[in-house]
Amino acid sequence: MQSIETFQANNLANAATRRSAWMVVAVSSVGLFMHFGSLLVNAFGVMLTSLCDQFGWTRGQVSLGFTLATLTAMLTMPLTGWLTDRLGSRRPILVCTTIFGALYASLAFLTPQIWHLFVIFLLLGLVGPGTSAVPHASLISRWFTERRGLALGFAMCGTALGGVIWPWATQKMLGNFGWRNTYAISGGAVLLVAVPLMLLLLKNPPAAEGKTEQASNDNQAQGLTRREALRGSLLWLLIGAFFVISMSIQACMIHLVSLLKDRGMTPESAALVASVMGVAGMTGRLGMGYLLDRLPAERVPSLAFGLVAAGIFLLFGGATGAAAYAAAAMIGFGYGAESATIPYLVSRYFGLRSFGEIYSYLFITVPLGGALGPALMGLGFDRTGSYQTTLFACGVATVIAALSLLRLKSYPAFDVQR
Repeated sequence: MQSIETFQANNLANAATRRSAWMVVAVSSVGLFMHFGSLLVNAFGVMLTSLCDQFGWTRGQVSLGFTLATLTAMLTMPLTGWLTDRLGSRRPILVCTTIFGALYASLAFLTPQIWHLFVIFLLLGLVGPGTSAVPHASLISRWFTERRGLALGFAMCGTALGGVIWPWATQKMLGNFGWRNTYAISGGAVLLVAVPLMLLLLKNPPAAEGKTEQASNDNQAQGLTRREALRGSLLWLLIGAFFVISMSIQACMIHLVSLLKDRGMTPESAALVASVMGVAGMTGRLGMGYLLDRLPAERVPSLAFGLVAAGIFLLFGGATGAAAYAAAAMIGFGYGAESATIPYLVSRYFGLRSFGEIYSYLFITVPLGGALGPALMGLGFDRTGSYQTTLFACGVATVIAALSLLRLKSYPAFDVQR
C-alpha cells in the first residue's frame, strides 16, 4: 500500500509531466507559426511584386521559384517522416528550423540573377518538411494519449494563426522597412524566437530520461511498419478520402469571394465571409481535437466532413447573406478539422512505430488536393460560365468521402495509457 509521501510524490511528478507536455504543445505551436508552410507560403504573395519591381523579373519567373520550393517539399516529405521515425522529432525540427530561418533571412541579399532565387527556394523546400507538422505531431503524439486530439488541435492552431498574421505583418514591414529588411527581420525572428524556445523547451517524454533520443523513440515504437500500412486497405482509404475532402474544401475557399461577388455581394462583404471561414478553421482545429478525445474517433471525422458537404450544398443552393456566412463557417470548420484529424487517426490506427512516414503520405494529400480543386473549379467556370456544376460535384464527392470514413472501426490498443 502506498504511503502518503509516495502518493504525494507521484502526484507532483504527474503534475510536472503534464506541465512539460503542454509546454511542448505551446512551443510546437510557435514553431508551426514560423514554419515553411506558414511564413513562406503566406508571405510570398505580399513579396511577389516587390521582387518583380526590384529586378525586372516577371511574376511567372518569381512564381516558378515558389513552385520549385513546394514541389521539393512534397517530394522530400516522406524522407522527413522516415528520419523522424529513426532519429526522433527534436533533432530534425531544430536543425531544419535553424537552416530555414537562415535561408529565409538570406533572401535579403538576393542579386539580379534569377538562379539565385531558385537556389534559395530549392533549399527552402528541402528543409521545409522538417519544420512542418510531421515531426511536431510525432513528438506530441508520444507525449499524449488521453488528450492527444486536443493537444494536436492546439498545436495546429500555430499554422492557422500564421495565415491570419503573416500577410498583414509582412505588408506592414514591407511598407516601413523595404523588402530586404522584411526578409531579414522575418528570418531573424525564426532564429531568435522559435529556435531558442524549441531548443530549451521542446523535450522528449519522461521515458527518454537517461536515454538517447533514438532509444526513446524505440521505447514507444508500437504499431505498424510502413510496409504493413501500405499493404493494408485502411491507409489507402484515408489517402483517398482526405485527398477528395481537401480538393473540395480548397476549391470553395479559393473561389468563394469571386462566387459571392458574382451573386451580387459587395467585395467587402464577400471578403468578410472569407474571413469567417478563416476563423472557423481555427475553431475546427480546437473543436475537432476536443471531440476526438470525447467521442468515438471512428465516427467524428464523418460528422465533421458531412458538415463540409452541407456547406458546399448551401453554396450550390445560391447562398448569399446570412446563408453565405453559415456555409463559410461549415466549410472552414472542416478545413481546420482536417488538420487535427489526420495526425490523430494515424497515431490511433497505425501506432507510433512509423508515425512520421505514414503521416507524411497523408500530409501530402492536402497540398495535392489543394492544387487540383481550385483548378477544376476555375475550369468548370470557364466551360459553363457558372460554379454550379463543380460545386455540385464537390458536394457529392465530399459526401462519398465522409461516408467512406464510416468504415473506420475501433482503433487498436497501440498506446500504453499514462
